[in-house]
Amino acid sequence: MTLVWLLACLAAAPVLVVPLSSALGRRTGWVLAAYFVALAAAMIPNARTVLDGGAVEQTYSWVPALDLVYALRLDGLGLIFVMIALLIGAAVFAYSAEYLAPDRHLGFFLWMTVFALGMVGLVMADDLILVFLCWEITSLASFLLIARAGSGGEAAAGRTLLITFIGGLSLLVAVVVMIAATGTTRLSEALASPVWHDHGALTTTVAVLVAIAGFTKAAQFPFHPWLPDAMAASTPVSAYLHAAAVVKAGIYLMLRFSEAFSSVPAWNALLIVVGLFTSAMAALFALNQTDLKRLMAYSTVSQLGLITAAIGVGTPKALTAAMIHTIAHALFKSGLFMMVGVIDHQAGTRDLRRLPALRHVMPWSFATVAAGTAAMAGIPPLLGFISKEAILGSMLEAPGPAWTGQAAFAFAGAGAVLTFAYCAKILFHAFVDGEREIEAGACEASPALLAPAMLTIWAGLPLALAVGVLAGPVDQAVRAMSGKESYELALWHGVKPELIVTGLVILVGAWLVTQRARLRPRLEGDLLPFSGVGLIDRGLHRVERIGAAGTHVVGHDHPSRHVVPPMTVLTLLLGVGTIAIFAGGDVPGTVPDLWRPIDAGLLVLITLAVLGVVVSDSRLAATVFLGGVGIAVTVQLFALGAPDVGLTQLMVEVLTVIFIMLVLRGLPKRFGHLKHSRRRGPMVLAVALGLAAGGATWLLTGRRDPSAPAEYFITEGAEETGGDNLVNVILVEFRALDTLGELTVLGFAAIAIIAILATVPKRSVSEEEQHDLRPLDGTDALDDPQAAAALRDAAPNLEPMRLLLRLMVPGLVVLSAMIFWRGHNAPGGGFIAALIAAVAVSLIYLARPDDRAVGTPRLHLALIAGGVGTALATGLLGYAASAFLEPLSTYVVGIYVGTSLLFDVGVYLAVLGLVMVAFDRLGAEPVEERTDDEPALRSQP
Repeated sequence: MTLVWLLACLAAAPVLVVPLSSALGRRTGWVLAAYFVALAAAMIPNARTVLDGGAVEQTYSWVPALDLVYALRLDGLGLIFVMIALLIGAAVFAYSAEYLAPDRHLGFFLWMTVFALGMVGLVMADDLILVFLCWEITSLASFLLIARAGSGGEAAAGRTLLITFIGGLSLLVAVVVMIAATGTTRLSEALASPVWHDHGALTTTVAVLVAIAGFTKAAQFPFHPWLPDAMAASTPVSAYLHAAAVVKAGIYLMLRFSEAFSSVPAWNALLIVVGLFTSAMAALFALNQTDLKRLMAYSTVSQLGLITAAIGVGTPKALTAAMIHTIAHALFKSGLFMMVGVIDHQAGTRDLRRLPALRHVMPWSFATVAAGTAAMAGIPPLLGFISKEAILGSMLEAPGPAWTGQAAFAFAGAGAVLTFAYCAKILFHAFVDGEREIEAGACEASPALLAPAMLTIWAGLPLALAVGVLAGPVDQAVRAMSGKESYELALWHGVKPELIVTGLVILVGAWLVTQRARLRPRLEGDLLPFSGVGLIDRGLHRVERIGAAGTHVVGHDHPSRHVVPPMTVLTLLLGVGTIAIFAGGDVPGTVPDLWRPIDAGLLVLITLAVLGVVVSDSRLAATVFLGGVGIAVTVQLFALGAPDVGLTQLMVEVLTVIFIMLVLRGLPKRFGHLKHSRRRGPMVLAVALGLAAGGATWLLTGRRDPSAPAEYFITEGAEETGGDNLVNVILVEFRALDTLGELTVLGFAAIAIIAILATVPKRSVSEEEQHDLRPLDGTDALDDPQAAAALRDAAPNLEPMRLLLRLMVPGLVVLSAMIFWRGHNAPGGGFIAALIAAVAVSLIYLARPDDRAVGTPRLHLALIAGGVGTALATGLLGYAASAFLEPLSTYVVGIYVGTSLLFDVGVYLAVLGLVMVAFDRLGAEPVEERTDDEPALRSQP
């Protein structure tokens, strides 16, 4: 099976679980277990290639213009993690088929399979961008799986997402810096780049960023609180994510990047110190726990600390130890998590203070947990003993002064004693020391529930006795990281310091077991007056308070709070910048001849219209004057020879005035006591901004030659695209990706309009405000019987407009089609054509006697989604040929037809849909009358 097909099969799993979970319920776990085992078996040919010293690679062009390649690579390191993800995943799915309550559990199976996809994609990715994307998939999937635990899991999921977000952000910065420094997105090439040997500061920075990212996923100090907190998730989730997957993603990242950073002092020191400290700290916290699952969580943190420290040492022996302990830990810890679920399932609790002596009624469970804890404690002849002894011995090779290795060795030995102690606590407190009576009905779990956990735990015994089976994969993994041979794996290496320490650990640990009754009350008290979760919550609370204080600055209805600050900053930037250029004598080029006779007349009209807006006391009159400004600017654009921009400005101006009129229905016709236009502050700011913008425009317009891209568009655009309308071909061909992004923004704008206007209450008008609703001639329309009758029955007044529309609407539709069709070679295009069609829609809406929308809300959203989808489909067509959004063309009956035309269809649909959404939402709600006794909507000064 190729690597791409493996990912494709894993991507199909989340789709398959939808019908499977409906048909089989929790038994879907058996199907997924078989599926994952089959995928692992299908990887055997690739595994043989890797074990023979090769690597399986597959690359596909992603974005040729940017030399981005979708690259997958399977080497020894990736192979081990792929097998862990698939085989441990299979065991957990089989376990879940018996553990979960009878139900569909779609969310569980869906996000577990998505996580498996992200994990396998991460370890096979040979592209830095793909590494980051898969890293984030694992973060989001783990968040969703923890959040499924209900109210107890929501807060834990949020804290987990926060910590993994820090790691994701750190990894993103590292990836960007690596691409910029090495000039490639290929992970294997970036890690082998000589840049890391030539630039010490750069190397140290990237190494620290990668270490932080690894710490967040591997639950290393100070990012460790998320893992015990995540025990709110169900036991199968913990068995997979928190023993063999999520945390192993952090370990994998550090192992993979050790190729480049194993000789960086900051990397060595950070991983060794943090790893050993985390190992000892988490071991103490594990001894402090009474909840068996949280005890397992802290023991996981402790074991991961040892692996992290070994990676930090970076020698072939240390990397061998890290790899073998990663395998051993995935086996015994996933099994122990599943056994915690078995205990909870059979005894009804996992609180060590309430558990009876379960060894009498659950002998198979007792033996299995004994084997698992023995492996974790490093007792021979289990695989955990081999890995733990290798880690202890590798500490003596820690880089730095001679005492560094001795200190690390001693610290790891002390941590091993604590490991033995919490392993004994798990076994004795759950199965031996319980003083409660065994409840009636308590019995051994079913074989189907026990088998997956027993399989993963007991596998450590034959693997230890025949450890040579793992020698090949581990050797290839170490070669992939260091280029050197791995350390020899064996049960017996002779009498060495690590064996002596292991013996002492067992002796001291056995003595502690005999003292457990006396030590238990002391260890289970509060070790610290605070917790990691509490610190995170307090930090979040302070951030929320800071955010609330910042929101208070702009959290008012009055527009001045929103408009004045940015306009003031813009005025200062433009004004100070213009003055600085003049003062420094750095005025670029020569003054161009920009004056035309028509400019004088337009300047007078625009000035008069602006003054009309400023001095008008009527909102309606101000809108008319504002429309006049827009029309004058439109004429200016046409006069300057910009018909595309002029047509767009004209259509936008017409629609803007109509939208403003719809909004004004909910407001008094006069500004009244607010007198916005009479305030000195806004007038001063407006004049200053106008002068600054005018000066900057005069200073910068036409004073430089066209840029290289502009020259290319002008000279080669028509030949490259077959179109003579340069503006249109830039939008739909040269910069189609930008336009696609803008279409997506239009879609979000439509969603925002719907969401925001749905929260706005109907605007009612008081009796006092009714006085401001009089016509501009000063008469009171409400006292005029004929006027009142006309307002009550407006249908007859609309008949002339309806008759006119019988000609105008077909004409506008035909004009829209013509403008659309000619857009590639003459002024026009999808955007302008859609605006013309929108004007037709607005006229139809205005000709109706009621507020009924033109079309249904579903139609509006379908137009937007269809537009974005059509544009995206155009990009995929180009991608199928060569590159995303690559223009394709042909001739049909002698007529040039290209994918840019299809892209323009997407633009047309999305713009038309957005305008229809605005009409539907802004024009649907009428104004209600209210008395002066009812509260009005207040504007905050």
